[in-house]
Amino acid sequence: MLKYSQIVLPKGELCLGNVLQAGQAFRWVFNEDENYYATSMRVSSDDQYSLVVVRQPEDHILEFACPTDKCEEEVLKEYLSRYFRLDVSLQELHYSDWQTKDARFKGYSPKGIRMLAQDPWETLVSFICSSNNNISRITKMCSNLCLHYGKKIGCLDSLDFYSFPTSNELSEKASESELRELGFGYRARYIIETAKKMAQDKKIAGFQRDTDYLEYLNAHMTYEQMREHLMSYQGIGPKVSDCICLMGLRMDEVVPVDVHVGRIAKRDYHFQAKKSDIKSLAERYRELPITRKKINLELDAIRLMFLELWGPYAGWAQGILFTNEVGKTSGRTSTGEIKRRKLVEFEETRVKQDGKISLHVERKVEINALSS
Repeated sequence: MLKYSQIVLPKGELCLGNVLQAGQAFRWVFNEDENYYATSMRVSSDDQYSLVVVRQPEDHILEFACPTDKCEEEVLKEYLSRYFRLDVSLQELHYSDWQTKDARFKGYSPKGIRMLAQDPWETLVSFICSSNNNISRITKMCSNLCLHYGKKIGCLDSLDFYSFPTSNELSEKASESELRELGFGYRARYIIETAKKMAQDKKIAGFQRDTDYLEYLNAHMTYEQMREHLMSYQGIGPKVSDCICLMGLRMDEVVPVDVHVGRIAKRDYHFQAKKSDIKSLAERYRELPITRKKINLELDAIRLMFLELWGPYAGWAQGILFTNEVGKTSGRTSTGEIKRRKLVEFEETRVKQDGKISLHVERKVEINALSS
């Protein structure tokens, strides 16, 4: 029997079903019988992973447990608060900021969709896997990386959990041919070459851990410099680097622009790139050779348009629009299946009493679709 602790949240701030298997993180496993999510996470400052379980019995309560007892309750609580970015008020952003700037947000509720603060190295490799791919296949790829090249962390309900392999483990243990056999396709070469370069780069810089190296760069580089560096790795272009910046490095203002976001910009915001803006961007990136080579200036202009419209948490706003556009989550279950599910919907009522506005949130039924 798991011993759960609690974090009490304001209503409407977080919905695990709309966050953990919706295209940000790819290693959470959903146990449909017990209604919890589980994964391995490096909670402490060392390299030791812990098995972590979370569930949400009510919209304003996040429960968590560590079955392997490798982390203290307060340490895990602090880690999850950072991981789910609970210092940021989603409700305030949505109703007091974005709705005042963008009428389109008046037709949406935030649905508890928020950006995560994931391990940067894991995020980097996961989004290399995301190239021309879907959530189901990305989930399988990340699972295979851990199973074949990570370390076993523990077992829960007959399911084994593994650590996410480091750049050293991948460069020393994996090969392009093995990854191709595991279904990675052309991404196999990208992962191997990236792991080798990361292992070398961090060693030269005097770091042992991939994440420490990436966090150091993040603290000493501008966004454009960080994007330039990330795109020096095989398989990372502008969109993937922006996903890493937003979801792994907490650059909340970054808006990753893909075909869905580009369609939204042109269809709903009537975006048209001005020649003067394109010329200005080309000049801006003149001293960034990789950016100059890889960037699509029109898509970058869309990113800047949304940044100007939505402000310093533009990446969070994009996440809500993107999820409403795509409309499904997809992730691994404890049976080994990858299932697609509709987003959890909410009924929200905002009540004014004694001069104060309070939020009442009711969850609608989540509908499971067929396994993919």
